[in-house]
Amino acid sequence: MPGALLISYGGYPYTPSSLTPDNGLASLAGALLEVGVEPQILDFGTVSTMRRLFPRELTEALRPRAAEMLGGGGGELSGSVQAELRRLDEAVTQHQQEQMHEIADEVVEEVRNIRPDFIAMKLWNGDAFTGSVIIAERLRKQFPSLPIYAGGPQASWWGAAIYERTRVFNCIAHGEGERTIKLLARHAAGRADLDSIPGITYMDGSTPRTLPDAGGLDMDALPEPVYDHELYPAMLGDEKIKIVVIDDSRGCPQRCGFCAHPSESGHRLRTASAGVLADRLQLILERYGISAFRFSGSSTPGRLMAEVADEILARGMNVRFTSFGHFASARPDHFRQMAQAGLRAIFFGLESGCAEVLERAVRKGINLDDVAATVRRAQDAGIFVVASMIVPLPFDTPETIQRSLEMVLQLRPDSVPVQFPGLVPGTPWWNNPERFGFECDLDEITKAGLDYKIKLLFPPSMWAEPPYSLHGRPFREFTQDTMKFAAALEQAGILTAVPDDNVLIAECAGMDVRAFRDASRLWCTIGDAEAIGQMVARANRSIVGDSC
Repeated sequence: MPGALLISYGGYPYTPSSLTPDNGLASLAGALLEVGVEPQILDFGTVSTMRRLFPRELTEALRPRAAEMLGGGGGELSGSVQAELRRLDEAVTQHQQEQMHEIADEVVEEVRNIRPDFIAMKLWNGDAFTGSVIIAERLRKQFPSLPIYAGGPQASWWGAAIYERTRVFNCIAHGEGERTIKLLARHAAGRADLDSIPGITYMDGSTPRTLPDAGGLDMDALPEPVYDHELYPAMLGDEKIKIVVIDDSRGCPQRCGFCAHPSESGHRLRTASAGVLADRLQLILERYGISAFRFSGSSTPGRLMAEVADEILARGMNVRFTSFGHFASARPDHFRQMAQAGLRAIFFGLESGCAEVLERAVRKGINLDDVAATVRRAQDAGIFVVASMIVPLPFDTPETIQRSLEMVLQLRPDSVPVQFPGLVPGTPWWNNPERFGFECDLDEITKAGLDYKIKLLFPPSMWAEPPYSLHGRPFREFTQDTMKFAAALEQAGILTAVPDDNVLIAECAGMDVRAFRDASRLWCTIGDAEAIGQMVARANRSIVGDSC
């Protein structure tokens, strides 16, 4: 019987990316196998979850309102449309809450059947966090002595604050989990005390106690991830889009104001060697038949990706992949080689087209003079370029936003995801909000952030307003800049809201990128699980053929 049950309840899958395999749980499962503990992965990021969390009758009720719901021209929704959307949203929310409790009951039965030694839960924000707590508390009631641990990026973000919401978890793990999960397995077996395990927070009586991390892991020594459908049942059939994330690097030397990555995995960039990364691609290709990948390092060096490309070409592997990149390390002369190896899209964080704002608000360490050449050479090689923006940034003015817009219009990346500024624990913005112009109560943001539910049916102007402002402007006011910026790009023919992995999903599904963006946004918004399921099946036929 499995010694560990690893659970990820991410709530309703809001995007196609939500349907890709959870590489974090796959890596933890591999770590457990190294110490003789058999894992079972219970991943709810599936087509079936989408189907059960969004009943067909509500999908059909929403379909006639799709254009208004998705912004249809960018104007304000009429009062009658808003009222209808609120009514339908209440129906969706009620249904999903009922399903959360049914899912919790099903997990209880699963635990009763397999009798694991412990449970590890990956925490997310919003309704996913709410649902995870419902599951954990139901398990605690039925199995009082069963250890239940929590981890994941959101656990790292919120840490001890989670104990103000619930005391159900024996501990909360932060940072990289492959070492920690092995030690927690020892704790569950009665061979280690919690106070001996680095990188966790636990309740010491009535007080949370946090133990520091033990340091970054050797990237070449990460365990082999587990995608075997016997241990990871969601990988069977077409429940997941079978694009596998590869950990090429962790840590980041940058000090970007908005990013928590350095606080999660350290300020020192650690990379796997190109040969090891190629070995991992080859193993997954040969063992599971999967030929599509996403390199996930937030600051992946261009040199490393070029070396990986050399390995792929030398080994004759037929793969497709996307990657994060960094303008400061990108080598334009490497792009053609990477494209030949299978690179389809690359994601760069640009954030602003104004050097002064970049320096004060972001400190990304890029030279805007080099950006244009990098984008042009990548596009010339046939690579789809994604360049993200944050609008407005701290210290932005109407004039600097216009300068950013003009630069992007001249640059013309293939896609420009436009985001509003958010406050995330562990980031420079969070640590010194006043310095960057944020007015907020961090305790209130923490309380709101854990359970904040995205209202997928509503435009941002109808969302619950987060408890912070920027330079005296509340959320609904400064996000108008965000939406206007995105609308201007769309009017100029530049795609927004297309991340790099969606480019690969679109190709695998046999769809034009713009058509995929528009169709998948509609399908996810109205809960069209049938259309999503057909798209997933087409993509998987391209990725794994008949073996999936």
